[in-house]
Amino acid sequence: MASQALRNHIQRILKPFDLTSEQLHILKSIDQQLGRTQRELCGLAGKSPANVTRILDRLEKKQLIVRCVNPNDRRSSLVFLTEPGAELSSVVSHLFQRLSACIEENIDTNDMAVVNRVLDQIEANLQKLPEDLGE
Repeated sequence: MASQALRNHIQRILKPFDLTSEQLHILKSIDQQLGRTQRELCGLAGKSPANVTRILDRLEKKQLIVRCVNPNDRRSSLVFLTEPGAELSSVVSHLFQRLSACIEENIDTNDMAVVNRVLDQIEANLQKLPEDLGE
């Protein structure tokens, strides 16, 4: 239920910016290191190449990113934020910092460390699950 409540708040924060959480994740990944390849973005986002391509197409249509030929590998492209994309990433990052502060309010630092450690372990366990577990 906490996960769903968080997703709902994230959607409300992003709606005025016409962004999805997936688009924001890609923007943040590009903002952290300019000139990422689409393959790198797939790994960082945990998305298939087709999904990342669709996300990048939408971000490019909104003029938040540009794709340029990779000088080291002409078969791939490098993705950069445009000035509006960098500004939007900054604004939304500040909003998410405020959200994070609200979420962590009245939670002891040691308890928060335990929560983070447990969530990291859950993610690691999920990554190791076989694809056919439910069959």
